[in-house]
This record gives sequence, structure tokens and C-alpha cells, in this order.
Amino acid sequence: MLSADAAPAVVDLVIGGERVLAVEPAGTADAGPVVDADGLDVLPGAIDLHVHLRDPGQTHKETVETGTAAAAAGGTTLVCDMPSTQPQVVSVARYDDKRRSWTGRSIVDYALWAGGTDPDALRAMAAAGAVGVKIYMATSPGFEQLYSPDAAAVRRVLATSGELGWAVSVHVGDQAASDAHRDALIAVGRRDPAAVLEVTRGPGNLAGLRTVLDLAAELRQRVHFAHLSAYGTAALDMFLAARAAAPGLGLTAETCFPALSEEEDLVRLGVRVLPTVFAAPARDRLLAALAAGGLDAIATDHAPHTGEEKDRGLADAWAAPAGYPALETSLPLAYDAMLRGVLDPRRLVDATATAPARILGIGGRKGSLAPGRDADLVLVDPAGSWRVDETRLHSKVGWSPLHGRLLRGRLQTTYLRGRPVAHRGEILAAGTGQFVGRTAGDDTEGEA
Repeated sequence: MLSADAAPAVVDLVIGGERVLAVEPAGTADAGPVVDADGLDVLPGAIDLHVHLRDPGQTHKETVETGTAAAAAGGTTLVCDMPSTQPQVVSVARYDDKRRSWTGRSIVDYALWAGGTDPDALRAMAAAGAVGVKIYMATSPGFEQLYSPDAAAVRRVLATSGELGWAVSVHVGDQAASDAHRDALIAVGRRDPAAVLEVTRGPGNLAGLRTVLDLAAELRQRVHFAHLSAYGTAALDMFLAARAAAPGLGLTAETCFPALSEEEDLVRLGVRVLPTVFAAPARDRLLAALAAGGLDAIATDHAPHTGEEKDRGLADAWAAPAGYPALETSLPLAYDAMLRGVLDPRRLVDATATAPARILGIGGRKGSLAPGRDADLVLVDPAGSWRVDETRLHSKVGWSPLHGRLLRGRLQTTYLRGRPVAHRGEILAAGTGQFVGRTAGDDTEGEA
């Protein structure tokens, strides 16, 4: 069994109902039916802090059913959906409507983020079980209600969140500065993917990061930074310096698994890999930070845009939406990295399960296979391998930038609260996922 706080060990894992009852020395447990996992690694199901399943509102891209099927097939047992569905989740009425609309449809467990800047609405959504609030310092047409347009709005949300004690995830930015940067590039004919990366990693987003770091220090408020890796290594350096300067503050950050290269994938696929594609030195820096715990969690920012929507950027990269489908390949990529010696087994489990649960304040229930926790687990064959085939993945959009990639390790079975829900890519049970809310008395923790 792999865990975040102990060396890999051969054990008997005893499950009763939906929970882990005990972890015993191998061959000593006296229990009922036995699942022989000899030769397989057993690890906690992954928790994805950051997904966009587009349901309700954009179900031509993804649905609860297709998105959570991708999660289950890829070893993720809890997805945390962002408030950028339509309508945008900025009131308790919309929050409750979204929660009700997911009931009985999800294959894995799920949590829902709140959005907006109104303190009373945020308090009401927290009482309804929202796991935290997502702050958007950048916006796009149709999502203006989520927009925190200035430092005053961010301060208001952070102050309210300090009162509530819930998770705060921030999409940093300075919209005006980034818009001006983009317009200047367009004025000189830059409509290529590299121009989009230049703005994404440019002074606007770095200024937004600096603003939030300063506010967090001033208000003594823990903050989690969404998709920090998208902003480049300068953002990583800024974040790590701020965390070192205030080690008790509880600053945390996520990264997608940095699997795509500017040298090959950007040349081959162009806008389809934007914005999380990296030159070799940046990939090495991000992997080193992930391995060392400087980047706390792996999260996909699962963005299932259709191929047609992405291809709008072939002639003009600014016309393509950012992001790509990643739920089904995230844990397999991280496990492959462990087998290649890039990640220690403890760090693999921490980054994919234990740290996300800690950040969300649900570590008493999720994120490990300790007694009393939900029996969410994945069996993986370290001697196996598989090749990513986008025609066999479960996301509704039917494509992946990793198509054709050979990965070491083969996921065998995903268990949700003690019951198998997926086996070798096939879905075994539908509609068994439950809502996971942050209850009174839960609290997020800071750094591991």
C-alpha cells in the first residue's frame, strides 16, 4: 500500500461497509471476502481540486455522467467542480439547484465550489456545504458575475473567507494589464500560440499574483493558488519566496502534471495544448517543485472544450478557449512519473489525494486509507503499461493532447467507498457518487 506518511508496505486493508476499518500486517486480518491484490499497488483515490464539468449550461462539452466516468476510469474518486457553470454559482439558490441537478448522476463523489463576491451569498453557500470559494481575477464573456475586478473585491472575499474558515482558490490576474499586453501583440501581427503563452506568463498575471500574496500576508488568510504552473516559473519563484517568508500562513498551490512540451507538443498540436505546455527547463523546475512539495497538489483544471472550439485558434490563437480534457490521464501520468523515479511514492499520494483533502478541510474523511476514512482506493499494476487512445476515453469531447502517449503502470480497479466503480477503463456502476460538503467544524490546514 502507498501512503503519504509511510514507506510502501505489504498489508491487509480491512474494509467494512464504506470505510477503512483497519490496516494490518499482511496475512493477519481475519475478515470476510478477500480481494487478492498481490503484485498491485494500492493507493487512495485521487482528489481533483479543480474541474469544469460544464453541467449545467454547456453539456455539449461535458456532462456529469461523462466527466465522472473519466474520473473513475482514471482513478479519481472525488471531483471538485468550479462555479463557472451556467448560470454562474453566485447565490445559494443557484448552488442548491446545481447540487440537486447532480444528484444520482455522478459516478464518483463530488464537491462544489462557490463563486462571486457578495459576503452574504458566500455565507449562505458555505452553510449549504460549499467546500470553498473560487476568486476570478480574470474574466471572459458570459462569466462576469464571478469576476473580482480589483483588490478591494478580492480583499472582501478573503475577509469573509477568514470568517468562514473555508478553502479559497484564486485564479490570479490583472485583466486590464493582460488585455493591453494582448492588444499590443495583435497590433504587430502576433496571433500565434507563443503570443498567448507570453500573455499568460506576462506581467498582468504576475501582478495579480503579487496582489493576492500581499493581501494574504496582510489579512493572515490562507490562500490556494489555482493552476500556478500556467503562469510560468517566475510565478513559481514568487510563490515559493512568499511561502518561505510566511511559513505559518498556509499558502498552497496546484499544478497540472507538466506532461506537455513546447519543443514537441506545441509544434504538433498548437492551440490544443494551451496554456499548460512547457519548455524543458520549465518542466524540470515544475517537476522538482512538485517532488519537493513546493507545489502541493496535482489538479487538472479539466477543461473539456470540443475539438472544433479549439480549432478556431488554428488561424488566430486568441480565438481558442484555454485548456483541455485531462481527468482520465492525470493520476496515470503521476503514477508513471513515480515508476520513472521522478516522484517518491509518498509524494505521489500526497499530491494526488492527501494534500487536496487537507486543503479542502475534509482530511478526516478523504485523502488517505487510514482507519475511519472512506474506502476510496485504486489498484494499479506497476508491471503493466497502456497507450492513451482518445477514442476510448470517456470525456464527451472525445480528444486528448496525450493521444498515443505510452504510460507505465496500468490502472486496474477504482473503488468508491468500498465498491468497485471502474475496471481497466470500463465503468461498473453509475450514479453512486455522493455530495461531499464541508461541514461545521471542518477546517483547512496549511502546508504539509
